[in-house]
Amino acid sequence: MNSIPLWKLIGEAIRSNTPCALLLTVETNGSGPGRPGAAMAVTAAGTTRGTVGGGIMEHQLIKRTRKMLEVGTNSPELVIYDHVDENIHIEGDRGGTPSGMICSGSQTTAILPLQPGMLETVDLIINMLENGRTGTLYLSSTGFAVSDSSIQETHEFSMIGENSWKYAGPLGFRDTVHVIGGGHVGQALVHLLQGLSFHPVIIDERERNSFEDPPSCRWITASYSEAHSYIHEGSHSWAIIMTPFHRVDAEVLESLARKNLKYVGMMASSSKKTKIYSELMQRGVPEDFLNSVYCPIGISIGSHTPVEIAVSIAAQLIKVKSCI
Repeated sequence: MNSIPLWKLIGEAIRSNTPCALLLTVETNGSGPGRPGAAMAVTAAGTTRGTVGGGIMEHQLIKRTRKMLEVGTNSPELVIYDHVDENIHIEGDRGGTPSGMICSGSQTTAILPLQPGMLETVDLIINMLENGRTGTLYLSSTGFAVSDSSIQETHEFSMIGENSWKYAGPLGFRDTVHVIGGGHVGQALVHLLQGLSFHPVIIDERERNSFEDPPSCRWITASYSEAHSYIHEGSHSWAIIMTPFHRVDAEVLESLARKNLKYVGMMASSSKKTKIYSELMQRGVPEDFLNSVYCPIGISIGSHTPVEIAVSIAAQLIKVKSCI
């Protein structure tokens, strides 16, 4: 739902009078490929952006959407797919159609054909995403809207009668990962995070143009000693320390001890960790905070190269976000 290319495709389609629809996963139960908030744009010509889970289910949804666009359907439609063998009864069955998958869960996807009058809302969404603002997307059996003054923390879906329903979900980059140190690993990590559900920001004393091929994320040029001042507190704020200097890593870690963050990680060997932690505890940094830091950072996968290390870190972030 936070894909700028997806919303830009929708905007371009509306401007060119090309039939187009938004597919949005509004509810899931049990195991399945999609998650609430997963979104996809589909045009009558077959152009797509995004995904609502993939596989045969997505293929069927695209086919259904293109049929709706061909016949000129304007009203939103709710599609429920059950990911089970069609011969198996589901407890609490809501009348879903077998998806052809056997994950044992179900997925409810809304299909919203876009109309010319929705262009203003689409442009507002693009503007919000491009400027890192958050808000709430509302979708219902009668249309959709967006608010940049209220922030929805969770995905909420409900049926209102037999044919009416409503959904409200968070819009915008909710989880910002501050990478303090834009070296080889930092840049490799950012390239990965840009394809995931994170909004990466690099904080480094070195200018962006001092690197050969830096990522296109937000780049803050500032002293490492001031990095903490650019990191907002909250459950959607993450910090990863990987500066070029051990001493500086320790200073940055100490400065973050006073902040309420979702995640703090530091790239370090076991010996480096022991030395830094010993020094910080002598300076009064709480042991409880140090024990909460992910260090050495990343999941152990035998990584050595910058890209391999970045993969191990990205995997850990996904794991923490999923509360596994």
